[in-house]
Amino acid sequence: MDDPVRLALFGAGGIGARHLGLAGEEPECEIVAVSDPRETAAAVAGRHGARFYRDYRELLAREPIGGAIVATPNDTHAEIGIACAERRLPVLMEKPIAGTLESGRALVDAATAYGAAIAVGHHRRFDPAIEVAREAMESGRIGRLVAVECLWAMRKHDAYYDEDWRCRRPGGGPVLINLIHDIDLLRHLCGDVARVYAEGGPRLRGHEVEDAVAITLRFTNGAIGTILASDAAPSPWGWELGTGENPLIPPTGRNCYRFLGTEGALALPRLELWRHDAGGPAHWYEVIRPRTLPTGPRAALKRQLRHFCGVVRGEHEPRVSGEDGLRTLRTALAILEAMDRGTPVAVGA
Repeated sequence: MDDPVRLALFGAGGIGARHLGLAGEEPECEIVAVSDPRETAAAVAGRHGARFYRDYRELLAREPIGGAIVATPNDTHAEIGIACAERRLPVLMEKPIAGTLESGRALVDAATAYGAAIAVGHHRRFDPAIEVAREAMESGRIGRLVAVECLWAMRKHDAYYDEDWRCRRPGGGPVLINLIHDIDLLRHLCGDVARVYAEGGPRLRGHEVEDAVAITLRFTNGAIGTILASDAAPSPWGWELGTGENPLIPPTGRNCYRFLGTEGALALPRLELWRHDAGGPAHWYEVIRPRTLPTGPRAALKRQLRHFCGVVRGEHEPRVSGEDGLRTLRTALAILEAMDRGTPVAVGA
């Protein structure tokens, strides 16, 4: 194998610390420097043998690196990403790609102008269950898609909101922090979204951002969908709960997605495929039985990191490109707009 890819990490908070830990276990790369404006992050960087900078500009000026991971608050993504692009550095940009469509577009345009690759951190696309589900749906195992349901609910601890940006727009709230992952997976599995409508629930914590939301979706292929979510209500349902992908969240193993087709149904993340007994057209008088589709071990963030190392080495294009990340962000922002306006909102191209 070639020498490990030298990476810098911008932002050593929750997800940034996970990137640090994974990179420390990964022979394909090493994080040699960390930038974070909080002095407390120096200890985090030191534990992983990385040099620490409070100013990301100083890091970029002084460190010879091959790529960057940006895991800072949403509204700083574009600024740091553009600075990396100007140095022709490939970037793994944590979701969402930016805080606004305008800043996201500026980032993607800068990356194109300087020939710098952007991979957006919708890491769940690297989960083997998603790969199996996509193949099953594309091959017609459930027939033509009719509808999809997503349920995500957990109660975040109060200290989570000690970070002010999580309490206010444009970057805070479960739609942009959490549901954007689900929105991306639904786009990946069902196709682009044409129209959305949303209702926000009571703001129980008194923050500017929503803490519950009910969403309806119309996909461009004609299928419909719903998302019901809250970060203020305990439950066993949600991707992290169902998969155990986040080591800080005790898993429940429950499904949180249900895809309904003309020939069957598929529930995730357990990959339960439901079909009527063979021998004729599927209908309600026939026995319907489940089978669990086989899949591999879950390590989505690790697989994403290895994929990004390949992007840095020029071996392949990002699985989630900047343009793809912009389309997911556009859908999420349309949901917030619909919630504010109280009317359906078309999702632009």
